[in-house]
Amino acid sequence: MRIIAEIPHPIFKVTVFQMNGKLSVKLEKNLLEQTYKFRDGSGIENMENVHAFLTDAFYEEADNLFSQMHKNRYQSLLSAHPEDEFDTII
Repeated sequence: MRIIAEIPHPIFKVTVFQMNGKLSVKLEKNLLEQTYKFRDGSGIENMENVHAFLTDAFYEEADNLFSQMHKNRYQSLLSAHPEDEFDTII
């Protein structure tokens, strides 16, 4: 897998990868990531197709997913590590 492009974006780090003629687009925000993989014949075969895929509506939905992912991670961490109780100090 090799990086073929990094697309500037004000919120996300957007990286495009190529492996065996297939493209993947990875979005990163904070410590989370989303990867979209495209098979041959999917219509995403070059950078022109990638740019057409990455619309404002797509980015908005991706941001909503990141918010859900953050909430899920936060809630899971809270349930895995409930607040520690301290001994009573007299």
